[in-house]
Amino acid sequence: MHSIAEELRAFIEAQPIIDTHSHVAGFDFGTPLDDKQGFSLPQILMRDYLLYLTGSCGEMPVKAGGGEWTIDDAEEHFLALQPLLEEYRGLTTYAVLREGIRELHPFSEPDITTANWRQVNDSIVTAYRTHGERAWLRRAARKAGIVKQTQMTAFSYVTAFWDSLPAAEREVEKEWLMPSLILDGLIFAGWPAHRDAREQAYDIVGMRPQTYDEYLAFCEKVLDAFIAHGGVSVKLLAAYTRTLRFEDVPNEVAAKHFVNGPDTLTGEALRELQDNLCHHILAMAMDRGLPLIVHTGYSIPSSWGDPENLLNLAAKFRKLKIDLAHSGWPHHGGALLMARTYRNCYFNLCWTPILSEELGRRVLGEAIDTTPRNKILVGTDCGTTECMLGTVRLLRRVLHEVLLEKMRAGQFDLAVAKSYARAILYDNPREFYGLPVGNPVVQA
Repeated sequence: MHSIAEELRAFIEAQPIIDTHSHVAGFDFGTPLDDKQGFSLPQILMRDYLLYLTGSCGEMPVKAGGGEWTIDDAEEHFLALQPLLEEYRGLTTYAVLREGIRELHPFSEPDITTANWRQVNDSIVTAYRTHGERAWLRRAARKAGIVKQTQMTAFSYVTAFWDSLPAAEREVEKEWLMPSLILDGLIFAGWPAHRDAREQAYDIVGMRPQTYDEYLAFCEKVLDAFIAHGGVSVKLLAAYTRTLRFEDVPNEVAAKHFVNGPDTLTGEALRELQDNLCHHILAMAMDRGLPLIVHTGYSIPSSWGDPENLLNLAAKFRKLKIDLAHSGWPHHGGALLMARTYRNCYFNLCWTPILSEELGRRVLGEAIDTTPRNKILVGTDCGTTECMLGTVRLLRRVLHEVLLEKMRAGQFDLAVAKSYARAILYDNPREFYGLPVGNPVVQA
């Protein structure tokens, strides 16, 4: 079994990955045109998940004298972060980020501490200033074996941002990034950034809708322009701010609410308008062949993100492919049930293993046990290049361990294990996005 284990490991390591879920290429709005301004070690550490956790375990340190932390503040910033970092060191999330940093900015010690932080920091600053944020990401993607990456974006990402890039750089970005349009602003949901994205879309499309019908026409123009500029899917983040249950509200009810001013609505009126618009926009997406990615699971309360809230949408829009992201955890059983019941629903483990390696291993095992091979997806769901690389290493290791365990139990043989690895990492997302069959090459 040892030689078989090594053969399986080598096979998994050699497989290309289509990363189905990421924020690393500039988050929603893109990177600065001049992307060689650089980052410090503390900025990389606190750019994504660990920053999110500050509210639950401590206070974010404030820079003496006020203002934002900069690269020049790296030493003061890193020292000020030590109380928070001490609370993080046992997390899978921290370990994945640390090991991604280690691979790209080598250090030999078990961890990054006040004794060795400077060499790591200097390497990070040099890498981002030498290559630029976009090229550094592509170099790491090549190292990780990522051949395509889904990037969550605002509408301005594929229009104003990409249009601002030099032609050669824009073509390289378009070749390997697969933009997914965040819909929350279009349904008057989400955070202030989503409202700002909608305001930008008004200006880009050249419409200021005054009526409900005009607004639906505006949404169609946005989707058409999004596709024309290289967009490939749409995304709902709604579970962070409301339930994923979108009722089929009559048009006349929604039109009445719209007249009263969509930006001023609250309570039941706002929910009814959101519900109606969501149904219309998903119908538009389905008609245009755009699959849907939904943030399921993680939310407060967790009932908002329960994937079974989407049952009416899954049943109504049978030709709309739906990616149930984040395993639906802690309601992953419901997500698995939907993936094995509805042909258009897919179970995506993105982010789950980085939340907890043990959870990722267990949920992946259950997915393989219960769900057809062609319905399982994975992705990194990271906000930094270093975390992305560490997450790919984790995904490959967990996939190897789970498949090997099932081989040892006699559930299937090496050929089947290899077929699962290839399907989960590459073939399933290729089919989900309708990508052509070919020999994948990581872009430089």
